[in-house]
Amino acid sequence: MLTTSEKSVKKGYIDGPHGKIHYWTVGQGEALLLIHQSSSSGEEYARLIPYLKDSFQLIAYDWPGHGNSDDPDFELGVPEYTQSAIAVLDYLGVKRCSVLGHHGGALLAMNIAHLQPERIHKVILSGTSGPKTKEETEKFKNNLPVKTRKSMDKDGEAVLGTWKRYIDYIPHAKAEEILSPFINNLNSRLRPYDAHYGVLGWDRKPALKSLKMPVLLIQGTLDMFVSRQEKLLDIIPNSQRLVVQDGGAFMFFGKPKESALAIKAFIKK
Repeated sequence: MLTTSEKSVKKGYIDGPHGKIHYWTVGQGEALLLIHQSSSSGEEYARLIPYLKDSFQLIAYDWPGHGNSDDPDFELGVPEYTQSAIAVLDYLGVKRCSVLGHHGGALLAMNIAHLQPERIHKVILSGTSGPKTKEETEKFKNNLPVKTRKSMDKDGEAVLGTWKRYIDYIPHAKAEEILSPFINNLNSRLRPYDAHYGVLGWDRKPALKSLKMPVLLIQGTLDMFVSRQEKLLDIIPNSQRLVVQDGGAFMFFGKPKESALAIKAFIKK
C-alpha cells in the first residue's frame, strides 16, 4: 500500500511470470525504474516523488512475495526477480529507461543492464558492497540455504527487536518516519520466503564487468550493510561514486531530498 498522498500516482497490477505484480507510476519525462531491497516494497521510494515527479516518469513495483504482489510458488532468485522487473517495463511500454536499485535491488538493476543493455540509459547502484575474497564468498554462500520465514513469538519480542534495529538503520529520523519501513518489514514476515537468501548468493561479477553505460555508486555513511564499495570503481568501467552523509540502510526513507538531488544530477548530466 502506497502511503503517499500524491493523487497523481497511478497504481495497478500486471500478470507477471510468478503471479500478479503490483506497481505504481507517477511523473513525466525520462523513465526511471526504482527497485526496492529485499523484505521491503515499492513504498521504499514514495518519499522521492515530490522531488522527482516533475523530471522523471517514476516506476516502482513490489517484487513477487513483497508488498501487494503475489507470493511465488518457490524461492526465487535474481534471475526470476529480474524477469518480473522486465515484465513491468514491457507492460508499460518502456523502451528505454534508467534504473536505480538499493541493496538487493541493486543486484536486479545490474542484471537488467547486463541482459538488456540497449534498454538502459544509466544505472544507480545504491548500498551495494565491493567484492569479497574467494574464501569470504564461499563461506557466505554456504550460509545461505533455502529458508522459509520463522514463526513469530507471542510475547512480541521480535516486533520490539525489529523496531530497535530500524531506529539504528534510519538514524536522525523521527519515529513517524521510521514507521513505514518498519511496517514493510513486518509485512514481509508474513510471506513464505525471505528474499535475502534467494538473491545474495548470486554471482554478480559477469554483470558488473559488462556494464558499459554510466553507473553511479551510492553509499550512506551510516549504512552498516555496505563495505568496500569504492573497489567497484576498478571493476565497472564508466562508474563514479557518491557518499551521502548520515544516510543509513533505508536512505530513501531517511534522506529523500538529498537522494533525489543526487539521482537527478547524475541522470540529467
